[in-house]
Amino acid sequence: MASSSRNVRTTADAPMPPDEALKLLKEGNARFIKGEPTATRTNEKMRQELVDMGQAPHTAIIGCADSRAPLETIFDALPGDIFVLRNAGNTCTHAEGSVLGSLEFCVAALQSKMVLVLGHTACGAIKGATATYLQAKSGNKPQVTKALDALLVGLSDVAKKASEELGEGATEAQIVDRTIKLNVFHTIDFLLQYSPLVREKVAAGEVEIQGGIYDLETGHVEFLGQSPAQATLVKSASTLPPSLA
Repeated sequence: MASSSRNVRTTADAPMPPDEALKLLKEGNARFIKGEPTATRTNEKMRQELVDMGQAPHTAIIGCADSRAPLETIFDALPGDIFVLRNAGNTCTHAEGSVLGSLEFCVAALQSKMVLVLGHTACGAIKGATATYLQAKSGNKPQVTKALDALLVGLSDVAKKASEELGEGATEAQIVDRTIKLNVFHTIDFLLQYSPLVREKVAAGEVEIQGGIYDLETGHVEFLGQSPAQATLVKSASTLPPSLA
């Protein structure tokens, strides 16, 4: 939330505590669901303030590139409110440097204190990854001929974990739903394991990372909280991801 004398958040505003940022996200999502958004207009003064004073987003969000899940709209956010990172499957798989580096910039230089990893229902990337896993499980090794194939193979490890948790009787649709949730935590865990900067800020209580799932039908965001593995991962000694080391 910006100062009462201005319309947008800038560096003139103090860094926002994680609980306050989370509250804004929840309130914005509630307005979106009701069809009562307030972040509907920008003007020259607002744009100039962001140029002159610089950005100070209250939250960084790693979300899916799916056109049905526009993050600023979902949270009824103005320019300058959230720092957005999006790719197919809201993942660090094959995007380690760009996602980690961008997030480190946000929590360090821009001093954002809240990080949200947001998956969504009916995710095409997760459906593809699940199909890839099931294909491999049946003995048909997937052919990797393009970047998308490599992405789906990378995400299929999460589908494998989901399938194992559900047991032999699980349907493909059930595996997809479970994988969507596990993939959110998989991304959070990657951030904690391979970014010393992020890990140290989380351990010190300076930054909070939570997960969520956006429902395409209802518009509702289910907030999942912190990764179950956070307490262990903040003690990790890892530095760069294997692909960047």
